[in-house]
Amino acid sequence: MTVPILEANNLSWKIGAKQILDISEFKIYENNHIALIGPNGSGKSSLLKMLAFLERPTTGEVLLNNGNYHRSVIEKRRQMAVVFQEPLLLNMSVYNNIAYGLQIRGMKKQSKEKIQYWLERLNIQHLKNRHPRNLSGGEAQRVSIARAMALQPKILFLDEPFSALDAPTKAQLLEELSQIIKETNITSVFITHDFSEIPFMADKVVVLVGGKIVQQGTMEEIFYKPATDDVALLVGADIQLKGRIIEEGEISLLQLENGQLMSFANYHNYKISQKQNIKVFIRSEDVMLGEGSHNNFEGTVEKISPYGLQYKLTLSCGIDICLILDKHYFLILKPEKGDKVKVNIPPDRIHVLDAG
Repeated sequence: MTVPILEANNLSWKIGAKQILDISEFKIYENNHIALIGPNGSGKSSLLKMLAFLERPTTGEVLLNNGNYHRSVIEKRRQMAVVFQEPLLLNMSVYNNIAYGLQIRGMKKQSKEKIQYWLERLNIQHLKNRHPRNLSGGEAQRVSIARAMALQPKILFLDEPFSALDAPTKAQLLEELSQIIKETNITSVFITHDFSEIPFMADKVVVLVGGKIVQQGTMEEIFYKPATDDVALLVGADIQLKGRIIEEGEISLLQLENGQLMSFANYHNYKISQKQNIKVFIRSEDVMLGEGSHNNFEGTVEKISPYGLQYKLTLSCGIDICLILDKHYFLILKPEKGDKVKVNIPPDRIHVLDAG
């Protein structure tokens, strides 16, 4: 039987009367790469600090390596490293920042070789004599990662390490760190709000809402079979409807509250039955322009909004349907309020939950 490298049991954390965390069980196995996601205030950073022995829980326990109770907190921390959103660098040179972690952990032997390796691996060799105040955000984060990796931790914790970086710097560092984690076979726990980072950094996703773990699984399971309303909203299912099942099958048929019909693929083994009331979730990015084999709608453009580097169109089709257009199609179509637009929704992009 595989033994977890780290586990939390009946973990809770309160500040005054406010419950921050309430985790009954959470296990991390060797070579796991876990992404923690959730809305702001869901307890992600708090859980990371508990797992890294940086905070004590109000109740419960965190066990490292099958529950060795005789190790001190310092000994446990020495098997871990943490990289925070803002690099926490000391007022000393880049070289000495990396060396400092090795020194305080009594790892002076071969420290020069380790430092040199990570300076070169993270492309900061030319910065070794600089001080943190003279570094860019990306350079400072590279130093922070080099310092963590030089410690050869069993578990690496990362708390939104890319969020303060500009897009080109982030893309390059994300790719490099992803490769480093794969090469070193290190176990990692990674917090992010940017879901595009998940495929690079994690093979398992854990969703926290209100201090509780509400779903765990692969990225595909979380995004295409959300277990709750909160998870559906979190992963961007911004079109929300209600209806009931009127015909079951591999492609099932539902009737919306306004009488319109919609087909959805029951490939995901939804636990539903005929005449059951359901909630329907659709991501606007899954709505397709033009006609398709199922779920064709024609609507009037009610609103046009910027959406990152794209545009979101809100269409009135008897129901409100949102459509994401990239800049290329937007400039070709040049949509305006009041225009008629045809869209379709593939059945396998429609997600349903029991309405209770």
